[in-house]
Amino acid sequence: MLMTVHDQYLVCGNSDGTIRFYDFAFKVVAWFEELNLSTVKSISFSRTDPRPANQNGDYQQTNENGEIVDKSSGFACSDFLVTDDSALVCMLQSSIFEEIEPAKKKGYTIFHGLKSSVKAIAVHPKRTILAIAGHERFVLFWDYVKKGDPILHNYDLFRKGDDSSKNKEGGKGGHYFTTAVFTPEGDELLIGQSNGII
Repeated sequence: MLMTVHDQYLVCGNSDGTIRFYDFAFKVVAWFEELNLSTVKSISFSRTDPRPANQNGDYQQTNENGEIVDKSSGFACSDFLVTDDSALVCMLQSSIFEEIEPAKKKGYTIFHGLKSSVKAIAVHPKRTILAIAGHERFVLFWDYVKKGDPILHNYDLFRKGDDSSKNKEGGKGGHYFTTAVFTPEGDELLIGQSNGII
């Protein structure tokens, strides 16, 4: 299970491809299912303001004591990107939670087809850039508005693969990327590895 915090929610990505939003009293607030995702590996929220899932305001926002705080807000979250262990990157919006028709409950596929599983994604705070870090220590930057080929990548380095450095942890070089995040200004990308090095 993958966990992160967004606004007023604890967000869990699960091995069955579902994503659930909980309040801090651990009550389920929203859930995203039947997305055709496999095990969720990473979730990254945009820096846009959260948008309500239901524009009619039929849901009520409550605090940790169960008191009604705002009758019109209901579930709201920023747009977010999810990646699974088949290297699919998908964009989801809060409005999908309210959709009735199964065909409209799907996310929008942003990127797929990498040869290695994606372990982390990070959205640039100021530009339309997505950083994708893979299990086999590749990193690529991709413009999710212009789409097309990656802006920058290190495929040449990770494809050479020094087999002599394999060890019990698996993968080339033994250690692999596990998380990625941009600094608040977006001038640096920090990447964590399985051995604890950033």
